[in-house]
Amino acid sequence: MTKVVLLYRRRWGLFYLPVVALAVAAMAWAATYWMPLPPRSLAFAAGVPQGGYMQLAERYREELRRRGIAVDILGSAAGALGPMQRLADPADPSQAGFAYGLLSQQGNPQLQALAIIGRQPVWIFTRHPALTSLTQLRGLRIAAGAENGPARHVAQLLLAQAQLDVDEVQWVARQGLDAANDLLDGKIDALVAIGSGDSPTARLLTHSPGIQMLGVERATTVAAREPRLRPFVLPQGTIELRGDVPSRDLTMLYTGTHLLVRTGMHPALQRALLDAATDIHSPASFLQRQSEFPDMRGTDFPLSPEAQHYALGDRPWLESALPYWWAQLAALVLYALLPILLLAMVALVWIPQLFSLHVNAVLSHYYGELKFLENDIEHVVTETPLALKNLLAKLDAIEQQVAALDLPDRYADRWYTLREHLAAARERLLTLRAR
Repeated sequence: MTKVVLLYRRRWGLFYLPVVALAVAAMAWAATYWMPLPPRSLAFAAGVPQGGYMQLAERYREELRRRGIAVDILGSAAGALGPMQRLADPADPSQAGFAYGLLSQQGNPQLQALAIIGRQPVWIFTRHPALTSLTQLRGLRIAAGAENGPARHVAQLLLAQAQLDVDEVQWVARQGLDAANDLLDGKIDALVAIGSGDSPTARLLTHSPGIQMLGVERATTVAAREPRLRPFVLPQGTIELRGDVPSRDLTMLYTGTHLLVRTGMHPALQRALLDAATDIHSPASFLQRQSEFPDMRGTDFPLSPEAQHYALGDRPWLESALPYWWAQLAALVLYALLPILLLAMVALVWIPQLFSLHVNAVLSHYYGELKFLENDIEHVVTETPLALKNLLAKLDAIEQQVAALDLPDRYADRWYTLREHLAAARERLLTLRAR
């Protein structure tokens, strides 16, 4: 009993304060590791400043800004690392970016796709109006990017399909607007490029007089050899009806534009990116139908698990009821901080109850001893009156033990009540002995 009393008197240092400290530490751990709030900023790798990815990143910046997320767009100089290479570098600050499916052959386990957000056609431009087929490119100067680049890879596939050897053309390692200007200046004869319909190269050449577009013969066969390419038909006049661009229906190939993130990106931030992608890419254009993108099916990069849940409509209900940032804060409070706080409160309430249970057990023990003694009094009076002296000695022992109890002040009333009961039993014994 002395140990219990000592623990009770030190209860603040031994029980209450540790429970409070543990609760604070648990809430800090939950907010840092278990359910951390998503970052309020995001670094976007967007390629060269004049490229289509840079323009697309600007649209994402505006959409995410409305959700309370600041976006820092990281451009790259011409010839430097592209968005996917930057994302694959752990030392690079970028966290999201764009890449077309052909680059998945350079895949990195640190990268995942959130969705396909559009089509990037394989554009074939020439300045020779007499050219109508890829078989006529023999001996001409063709710009298709770097030797090991995806555009060169596709161009070689197309030439092989047209039964041309790679050595039968003159390759020029130029790409983008530089290659487009070379084509306009007559420095090259044809250009093979991969880019969206809004890319600067495509916009410039599709509206430049004297430049025509070529389609791909047997595009389905090429797509069978390279599954990351898919055929589609670009109808006559789709790009510009008044200018009749293109001048005829063209069978073309495209690779999907992927929205990529690093593997460890916060799930809520991934959902915010997917929401922004839905707002940006759902409208129809000459390359897509209404709500065709974003699309989580058939991605060339590994699909993020969070994107899979998003595609199934599985998302926290709080994000449907509250603005983005408030939904994350409410989830942290509701699912982490509040349960920890409730457990701490239960523990703080339970600690004094534990002491009360132990004190009650001790007092009940002495009440039980008193009850047995009273029963013995009835038996002694009727059968062996001379044993009253032994009962009186037993009562003295109980009184001494009770008097030695060092109970906390809050139990003083019950202690005094027990003493009164013992005194009543003593008075009764003395009365019987005096007869």
